[in-house]
Amino acid sequence: MRLITQRVHMNKCNCRDMRQITLDRDFNVPDARPDALSIMKEQGNVQIEEARMVDGRASIKGTLEFQILYAVDGELPVSEMQGSVPFEEIIPLPCADRDDELTVHATIDDMRSELINSRKLGLKAVITLEVSADTVCDGEGAVDIEDGENILCRKKTLEISKLMFTGKDTMRVRDEWKLPGTKDAIGQILYSEFCLGEINTRMGENELQVDGQARVFLIYLSEGENPEMNFYENTIPLEGTVECNGCDAGMVAQVTTGIHNRDVEIKEDEDGESRVLDVELVLDFAINVYGQDQLELLTDFYSTTEKCQPLYEESYFENLIVQNKSRTRISGKIPAKEGNDPLKIWNVSGELRIDRKIQQENGVQVEGVVDVSVLYLTEDARVPLVSVKGSLPYSQFVEAEGLDEESNMWIRGSLEQISGSVTVDKEIEIKAVAAIDLIAFEKIEEPIIADFASEEIDWKTRSREPGMIGYVVQAGEELWDIAKRFFTTTDTIMSINQMENEVLNEGDILLILKEMAPQG
Repeated sequence: MRLITQRVHMNKCNCRDMRQITLDRDFNVPDARPDALSIMKEQGNVQIEEARMVDGRASIKGTLEFQILYAVDGELPVSEMQGSVPFEEIIPLPCADRDDELTVHATIDDMRSELINSRKLGLKAVITLEVSADTVCDGEGAVDIEDGENILCRKKTLEISKLMFTGKDTMRVRDEWKLPGTKDAIGQILYSEFCLGEINTRMGENELQVDGQARVFLIYLSEGENPEMNFYENTIPLEGTVECNGCDAGMVAQVTTGIHNRDVEIKEDEDGESRVLDVELVLDFAINVYGQDQLELLTDFYSTTEKCQPLYEESYFENLIVQNKSRTRISGKIPAKEGNDPLKIWNVSGELRIDRKIQQENGVQVEGVVDVSVLYLTEDARVPLVSVKGSLPYSQFVEAEGLDEESNMWIRGSLEQISGSVTVDKEIEIKAVAAIDLIAFEKIEEPIIADFASEEIDWKTRSREPGMIGYVVQAGEELWDIAKRFFTTTDTIMSINQMENEVLNEGDILLILKEMAPQG
């Protein structure tokens, strides 16, 4: 006899943990930049540069890249300062193996800058690192037996998810815009901001198809002897593909997206005016692709002509429970700065923060806030541009049937749209659309037959046993167990006892006919 086995390629999460870190750093304003009068807004992006296992701990190295827009007391109304803060964090992962693949998801929970003096700015940021240690492994199980005589098999069908592809890649997107005639030509860009908006991904043949948009906002000085401050905003379409060999449209993708690099270049139009913007954006993608399959697993077997004892070991499988993208509309009002009523809103940006994930029946309640930053123009020539900040709470129920405490669950949030308008009472009304992505897997730990032991039946001893016996069914016994014990078949027992089905009750008496030694 020989076991026939089947391998299942999968991604097993061995360990997961979260760590919140605080970064606090002061920066001098570069000599080429003007003195700072006040802070207007800031934005940041975390880049993970290295993640590796060292003696049961995850060593994470990364950088917080930031931009600060500040007001200037001088010829320029505003200026921009850029910089980076490196960090290194050690997170214990006692259940992880040395060769595990580490996945790090970083979110900025809070980031604030302050004016220390006209030539020095302080930056404080709170970052959450969510680290998981995964093993790309092969779960192997016996599915059948070959080269055996008089073998009876018992099988179980499992719904499983197979990891078909895992990898990281980038996608480069370029676009070119010509400023409308209502906008002045560009003399100098003072500030630029890129934010990802709605992004949809779906699997195609050997590729991940990407469709979405990013928001671009610029503050600039116009050309000429008396330059004036102006702004321009637009959306850059994100359309393209990322190679995923071996995948097809019927598979499910778990995708994390971020901005890797960005660039804006000023070009001249056909009239020689600086009215053309060449925009380039590079996106990061971390991709896992899963395919669904049925595994008909061999759970037990025996022979009527020899003693066979299956040998079991635990094996691990996963099955996709749910993948759901839920959207929620968020609205609220933010007061304008006292004494600086808004004349026109230039820019509204925001960051979605998930504070609580409450697992409930048939889903997860997700709660958090949207941190909003608004730039608006005022009628005061001394303070032409003002920044205000605020937070809007939200709560969204994401449907997900079949979850339990053991499920492997990932939840990510993003802000797909955000806009603002001035109300009659000079407040700023904010409207936003948030997306909550959830993907969850059932963990299946199943005993599988890894090997077996066998020996011949002592037919001389059996020949001295009665040809037929009466057997009293014990609690929990099934017909299969009894047939295996007496080297016979369930069909034989049912026929002798004139049974219509295999249902047994404790205390039932069955007639068991002794099987004879094989001839020859």
